[in-house]
Amino acid sequence: MANILTDPPFAADPPVKLNIPAKTLGLVLLILGVIGIIFGILGLTATFGACTLGGCGFPILWLLGAIIGLVGICVGTYGAYQMYQLNRDGKRLVIYGLALGFIGGVVSTIGTIIFYAGYALLGVGYGGAIVGLIIDVIVYAIVWYVVVISRFPGETPLVAAGPTGGYGNPPGGYNPPPPPPPGA
Repeated sequence: MANILTDPPFAADPPVKLNIPAKTLGLVLLILGVIGIIFGILGLTATFGACTLGGCGFPILWLLGAIIGLVGICVGTYGAYQMYQLNRDGKRLVIYGLALGFIGGVVSTIGTIIFYAGYALLGVGYGGAIVGLIIDVIVYAIVWYVVVISRFPGETPLVAAGPTGGYGNPPGGYNPPPPPPPGA
């Protein structure tokens, strides 16, 4: 039985068809993942520092969410490296990294809501955490979709490459019409 996360029903015929090479996508996600790991480590140290001072939401959940999110970034980055190396198993790891990042965001948001629920009567809201989670969900969904529809070399492209039009031109090129025959 196929995994619905890594092999959704629309993967063979997606609604939006883009030819995205898995190797190129792997490189882009690898670069973004390394940047994410750096910022994740900095954010984790800041979260740990804020939580030890008692200035964060529900400290255990907030810290746990940050750790789960960082693990998700590491798993996804390793998967992106495997995609760049043309290892098909990398797609699965990228998708699982996205899922871990989502779970970490939910856990952190729950910790923030628990903390700010007591202050809601004072007019202090926790809407920023919810808006941040919604933005994360949108970004995760877009990256998941692009990873699912990306193709490795040798796989059938989603959009067939054909002539660009005109006089039977080769793909990507333009051949002007032949000159007329010399006049008599």
